[in-house]
Amino acid sequence: MNTKSLILSAALMLSSTCFASAQSLSDLQGLFGRQQQREQGNAVKVDYNIDFHYFFDMRSFGASDDIFMDTKTVNVARFSPSAVLRFDQRRGITHRLSLGIDLTKDLGVNPVKNSEFPSEQDPTIANTGLMKDIFFYYNYMQRTGKGLLGFYAGIHPRTVLEGDYTRAIFADDIIYYDPNIEGVTVQYSSPRFKTEFTADMLGKKGIERIGAWMIFSSGELKASKWFGLGWSGAFTRASGSILRNCDVDLGTFNPYLKFDFAPMAKMQELYLKTGAVVSYQHDRKVVFSDEETGEDVVDSPHYPLGIEAVLGVRNWNIGLENTFYFGANQMEYKSSKYADHTFVDKYAPFLYQGEEFYFTRRSVPVWYNRLEAYWEPLETGFLKCRVSAVGHFVTPAGEIGPYIGMQAKASLIFNLDAFRHPRESFSAGRNSQSGARNRDRRRSGGPLFSL
Repeated sequence: MNTKSLILSAALMLSSTCFASAQSLSDLQGLFGRQQQREQGNAVKVDYNIDFHYFFDMRSFGASDDIFMDTKTVNVARFSPSAVLRFDQRRGITHRLSLGIDLTKDLGVNPVKNSEFPSEQDPTIANTGLMKDIFFYYNYMQRTGKGLLGFYAGIHPRTVLEGDYTRAIFADDIIYYDPNIEGVTVQYSSPRFKTEFTADMLGKKGIERIGAWMIFSSGELKASKWFGLGWSGAFTRASGSILRNCDVDLGTFNPYLKFDFAPMAKMQELYLKTGAVVSYQHDRKVVFSDEETGEDVVDSPHYPLGIEAVLGVRNWNIGLENTFYFGANQMEYKSSKYADHTFVDKYAPFLYQGEEFYFTRRSVPVWYNRLEAYWEPLETGFLKCRVSAVGHFVTPAGEIGPYIGMQAKASLIFNLDAFRHPRESFSAGRNSQSGARNRDRRRSGGPLFSL
């Protein structure tokens, strides 16, 4: 091989080596660039959220001598700021760790100076004692095609609930007096189906503290454009305290059908929801003395059954909702029959979290009717304002009924996270009229098929 050939071969080898090195360097830079982008996309971010709730409820039940509910005015404001560590993963997955506090004020309740009654000087009712609850929880959210999967663990706000629960399970004001869940919640929502399951620790057994837990669930399937079916249910278990024992079970189940006539009527809402309300109630520690034998007899289980129908109509943000119930007493252990069993009134607040009107105070089936007229001047996925008037009617008995009282209510709810991250909220950004329509109540399902 001559000198020119050697020089040419060396030049070619050098060129090939340089090109390969440059290509390898380019590939390496691209690899590091993509890795850096992935790391930036998966970086932990510091975030925040603010919730504000205002709730006004003027109750007037003098027409029924305050038997069903006390005449009083409830005026509550709650401000809930929280700090969030947020981790956005690929494939629409988001992780959050939240830490916050509830600042709650029963407006108008302030200490009375030089009062003879200790309760009037309680420092917890002063403005400096507004910090009622600290909450902290983990939240997992994932987009699954057209659906959204959510999971919460820890002390998390009750406002995350999306189920349509009968008032026999949850009263309207539970969201204000018990704003947080201590446990876990799993949710799934899609255009045709939604469901949720929650386990809530109500109390851990102590010397006087009652041990109790509650699981509840709801679901709804949109079978067609105008028809759907669903359920809501709950089971509560109370084991009493060390000083006072009890062994109580309460299960309530509400299967229902929904008919949506709003598209045909070209209205915001026009629906009928109808179903059964059946429960199982048993306290194995309640003992009665048999009048004939004189022997102690354990109280038998109770299976009260009723039917419930809800009719709703709404247009121009003005609506009517009428709830009718006919059936047996859904709160058996509040009956006078158990007045001598003094521990019953201790666990009743844990056991019965529904509206007082399902405590019929009768041994035979009776009816109860609730009629609400409301106006919602503001309603978005993150802000809602609602004013309403509610009338209550029951089966007449003596001088009581059918009209027993009324409520004048107003509420305002603001959620900053639903505004900043609408696609990660179950209720915000939906293609319905509501979004978070009923968050001032015990549920947030809103108009029929609001998915």
